[in-house]
Amino acid sequence: MMILFRHFKRYRQILLTLARHGLGWLMIKMGLVRFVRFYWRMLGRKKEAGYSAPAHLRMAFEELGVTFIKMAQILSTRPDLISPAYADELALLLDEVPPLPFEEIHKVLDEELKRPFEEVFPEFEKTPVASASIGQVYRATMVNGRKVVVKIQRPNIRQQISEDMDILRDFVDTITKRTELSETYDLMGFLGEFSFYLTNELDYIREGQNADQFRAQFQEEPRIYIPKIYWEYTTVRVLVMEEIRGIKVNRLDHAENANLLDRKAIAEAAVDITFQEIFKHGYFHADPHPGNFVIRDDQTLGLMDFGMVGYLDNRKKEAFIRFIYQMVKGETEEMLDAMWDLGMAGKFSNRPALKRDMNHLLQRFKGRSMGEIAAGEFLRELMGIAYRHQVYFPPDLALLLKVLMMSEGLGAMIDPEFNFFEFAEPYLKNLYRDLFSPENLAKKAQEDVVHLLQLANGLPKRLSHLLQRLELGDIQFTARHAGLERDVEQVYSAVDRLTISILLTLFLIALGIYILAGHFMGFGFFLVHILLALFVISGFVTLRILYNILRQKKFRIRRR
Repeated sequence: MMILFRHFKRYRQILLTLARHGLGWLMIKMGLVRFVRFYWRMLGRKKEAGYSAPAHLRMAFEELGVTFIKMAQILSTRPDLISPAYADELALLLDEVPPLPFEEIHKVLDEELKRPFEEVFPEFEKTPVASASIGQVYRATMVNGRKVVVKIQRPNIRQQISEDMDILRDFVDTITKRTELSETYDLMGFLGEFSFYLTNELDYIREGQNADQFRAQFQEEPRIYIPKIYWEYTTVRVLVMEEIRGIKVNRLDHAENANLLDRKAIAEAAVDITFQEIFKHGYFHADPHPGNFVIRDDQTLGLMDFGMVGYLDNRKKEAFIRFIYQMVKGETEEMLDAMWDLGMAGKFSNRPALKRDMNHLLQRFKGRSMGEIAAGEFLRELMGIAYRHQVYFPPDLALLLKVLMMSEGLGAMIDPEFNFFEFAEPYLKNLYRDLFSPENLAKKAQEDVVHLLQLANGLPKRLSHLLQRLELGDIQFTARHAGLERDVEQVYSAVDRLTISILLTLFLIALGIYILAGHFMGFGFFLVHILLALFVISGFVTLRILYNILRQKKFRIRRR
């Protein structure tokens, strides 16, 4: 409630925007209608014709600004939380907003540099080359003559995001208490994940460190170029980076010398570098859209924008390789084993039903050559199956699937004849073979022996602590049966109705006895007065019991 009063204006703006796009039903279920009571008609009005429900959600997020635009980007990678139709629509939301005037944004630059920006950048183009919801990018020249790009965070953006995150936490807390969504989805867990990504993206120092790590990873790779970060001028809100000149991939078709490029080699380099990030280093660029790649004059690829990255540890990397390889081979049972190893099974996952739908998917693609299969189409259908069966995707794995689909689009944009699966098949076979190479097996066996020795060394002490806690009664065991809460609530309701019926029946019987006694003995007779006193006392007791029943019922509703 304190959050509501502290951010009332923004709270109301969010609710009205959602209502205008047909999401009033959610507000009604959350009990928030009273905060927009002057606009209650909007909750039930028809949405503007010509737009689907996913399109309305995208437009609502676009109107609500930076926090919701970034949330749309994360949700588009989470097929376990929203349907593929919504994920595909939210993926269309571009993080492009009208630029702020330079007079407003250069104050941030001066504050971070602790001096007038002209002292560091004698030449500064005041028209931004890019304008996103968090920052704007400008070309500049340093005192030593080096060409750079300067990324400046918008003023007050941190306060706006902090306010929105407070409201979103309140929303999620209310939804968790008032709806059944929390039984199926870990909404608070998703919000924590989203907060982590957004906090990292607000920190330009972290982005610069990501660029340095990618440069170190690919220092022996001649086909890619990672720009240098100028740390003497980079802060949390300002990033100064070497400018990369060349043709942006998303403008390749309009370039004058595009016909001179070896498009096939460049497309293969772009996808191969993505594979190296994922399968070799386990640290990958999570936003490989064409606008972040530049083809330089020597036909090498320049990579930009390191705000969002993903991680994959060795265990998940091996399980993912097995999953992709078995998918290509069409082995459903092994695919499911790899999914379980990846932690993709939700608490409501039904393995036989999931296997049946996976078999249907693989049968549709079976018999077709790798060159005839589009990776994006296949992965979208796979995500649709995951959504229907409530299969949980760990955050980095969901991000990884999105990266693979974007990589196919990147390769196809560079070279329209590029086929992702055809290129990936031999690569995956080599990776799978390496998993069972003598060197890798020996390394894994050595690690297992070390882990086993560590476990054996600490086992007696841990068992002793466990037995002590059992003796002291510190350990409790709980069991939860799916659907039990609903059954218990039905029992409570039946008992409440039975209690009320009995009380009303007894009350009417007592009233009848009093009337009959007064009729035959006279209402002034002392025994009738005693009956009246007992009748009044029983009435108060009945009202008190009814009050307690209603209060317990409201408490149970709030707790749900």
